Amino acid sequence: MLAKRFASLINRHWLWLLVGWIVLAVGLKMIAPTWEDIAKDGDLEYLPASVPSLRGERLLQEAFPNEKAHSQVSVVLSRGGDPLTPDDRRFGLKIAEAIRTDKRLPLVDVWDETTQVVGDMLQAKDGKATMVVARLTSGLMDVANVALLRRMEQLTADFRSEQPEGLRVDLTGSAMIGGDMRASIAESLASTEATTVLLVLGCLVVIYRAPVLVLIPLATIAVSMSVATNAVALLAQHFGPEAYEWSDFKIFTTTKIFVVVILFGAGTDYCLFLIARYKEELSRGVPRGEAAGLALANVADALLGSALTTILGLATMVFAQYGKFVSSGPIVAVCLFIALLACVTFAPALLRALGPLVFWPFGSRLIEAELNADGQPTDAPLWGWIADAVMKRPATILAVTVWLSAPLVYYGAGVGVTHDFMADLAPDRVSVVGAETVGRYYGKGTIAPMKVVAKLGDSVAADDGEPLDLRTPDGRFALAPLHSMLHDLAPVADVRSLYLPTGGDPRNRSFIGSSAFRDLAAAGSPITADTFVSHTAPYKGRVTQLAVVLAENPFSKTARDQIPSIQEALAEFAKQPTLDGAPNPWLGATFELVGTTPGMRDLEVVTNSDRIRIQVLTVTAVYLVLVLLLRRPLACAFLIATVLVSYWVTLGATSLFFEWLYGDTFRGIDWKVPVFLFVILIAVGQDYNIYLVTRVFEEQRTLGLRKGLRRAIVQTGGIITSCGVIMAGTFIAMATGTLRGMVELGFALAFGVLLDTFFVRTVVVPCYFALLARREPVDTPPAETIEASSPSPRRITAGAGVS
Repeated sequence: MLAKRFASLINRHWLWLLVGWIVLAVGLKMIAPTWEDIAKDGDLEYLPASVPSLRGERLLQEAFPNEKAHSQVSVVLSRGGDPLTPDDRRFGLKIAEAIRTDKRLPLVDVWDETTQVVGDMLQAKDGKATMVVARLTSGLMDVANVALLRRMEQLTADFRSEQPEGLRVDLTGSAMIGGDMRASIAESLASTEATTVLLVLGCLVVIYRAPVLVLIPLATIAVSMSVATNAVALLAQHFGPEAYEWSDFKIFTTTKIFVVVILFGAGTDYCLFLIARYKEELSRGVPRGEAAGLALANVADALLGSALTTILGLATMVFAQYGKFVSSGPIVAVCLFIALLACVTFAPALLRALGPLVFWPFGSRLIEAELNADGQPTDAPLWGWIADAVMKRPATILAVTVWLSAPLVYYGAGVGVTHDFMADLAPDRVSVVGAETVGRYYGKGTIAPMKVVAKLGDSVAADDGEPLDLRTPDGRFALAPLHSMLHDLAPVADVRSLYLPTGGDPRNRSFIGSSAFRDLAAAGSPITADTFVSHTAPYKGRVTQLAVVLAENPFSKTARDQIPSIQEALAEFAKQPTLDGAPNPWLGATFELVGTTPGMRDLEVVTNSDRIRIQVLTVTAVYLVLVLLLRRPLACAFLIATVLVSYWVTLGATSLFFEWLYGDTFRGIDWKVPVFLFVILIAVGQDYNIYLVTRVFEEQRTLGLRKGLRRAIVQTGGIITSCGVIMAGTFIAMATGTLRGMVELGFALAFGVLLDTFFVRTVVVPCYFALLARREPVDTPPAETIEASSPSPRRITAGAGVS
């Protein structure tokens, strides 16, 4: 009843609806900020506040509030394995001076090999490399880091004429990594948007062969996309954390990629089903002025049901702990809801407005092709053959499909993921190449040392009975056992602290000669004391930080897996009352690990937990929507099971494909892939099941179980296949970008949708209903339904086929 009233509203007020949407789109465009201007990026910043790495970060910021450097650029000079020459070193100092005098860089300071205390650390031990380090006020993922990356590339290029022959200059560091990451995201977004539009346009032209008809879904999606993205950006500007401290409403650059592909894919599908039904109504003689509204009334239940599964599936991500999941899922859901509103108002109003022009230049021929001589929808030969095969041997076909999918299901259920965001960048990116150079000459862990923030226990005192102050000579010696303990741990390559600011093994420390003098001078330097020990109340002299260089790549899973052992060693160290017979100055101390590797470890733990939570909630929400719509609990459970199988098969196939494609550089699929793949595939995958099953139930009410099932398979085959191909096309557009994670997710989503379209919907689900239909002894409709099966107009939930 509600759908019919809505359809009547569209028939009477179509002009106001068109004008209203256009005015809304233009108005929001004029007052809303661009998505990119207020979007945020990064990964570790959006972990729950309670995770250990962020707890340590807060302690570090409170104890060292004057630390202004939040990222750095490292310029690495090397000769491909040969020792550097004096000219090479002089060239490095020129680069350092050029950076110091560049007013466009957000500098804190610049270190080179002549800098006190740290200068020696910037030189490789074998003399084959040296570094210039620019410490910056900008953060890892600041927007300005893209321009910073370009500026540093230009600066080094300006000195190319003075660069000694054979000298290699590489750029890396956290600011360069962030700049490369942001640049890759922007490139992926631009590539995805352009490719999506072209793919959808191409598919629509092939399907409809009528240019005006093609413009209807494109115009609908363009309007809804503009309204949705600008409305969300406006909300983020006025209700985000910058406006209200309590607010957690954020949008991310990567979220827009999902908005683009899902709105284009789902929006096109909704329009295709509406247009298909519109053609059917016209073919049955319904006047053009009423056909659009009647078509909407007849597909409203299926459209709302399929959209609701996707919207609720995405909305379940709000129950995650990880901030990016919490924001991204509901934001995409809101945008999809706006797109749905456009598809059920703007699109039918546009159909009503264009009238006979819709099917130009073919006109009525495009409509008449849908009916046979008896006025019934024509059977496409391919779908008729498939339907007959399914009806004849459903059990055999089901058994074969289960047998074929079992290996990939088993493999997909155990697929590993990687949380290494460096692996998300292409291997030829500037920062990645530079990081490899740093690892070659300085050790793998040098690119991103982690920090141990140590806070003395409240009962610890010096020999004179006063509280121990780490800034005093006694305090510096108290650091020796902690420094030694950390240095002895297997995962650790080096440690730097107030006790040994330049690093090294304390047991090999010399107390005579030039090295001893340098160590002593470094430890006593005011710069060193300010760097390693807090001078801020209430942590003054009680909190210190130690830089810990890991032996493994700090972004690797091996390094992440070593974090618990380091935490356990520190906790055990704080419990020992004595060390070598003397009181333990670190008894009762608290230790926090801060940095990329501990943060990635927390990210892994949190997102693994979120993945399970989101999967359970998504399946529950989608199942409840299916039961509410179809009222067949057992059939709904089967539909859920088919998409779960599709998910595991897709995950397994994706992992195998990229393992083959990337070879030795493959460390597992990106950690975001299983989460977004599950939510989108479970939700979107049910769309086609809903279109098919609602049509099956309707046809069976008039034709009986077997004939009704066959008619439903034939009549929905073409349109569902068209929708699936378009949806897969929008997802594969994500694979045209440069971020590996997005490429993997785009491939996985496209593969999964095609699997649902050509395997689950075409074979598996029809076989299930064919088995149920076998209980019908005679395949004839009940007598009371014979009149309902006549060629007069009738309600069909899923639109007629497009073959």
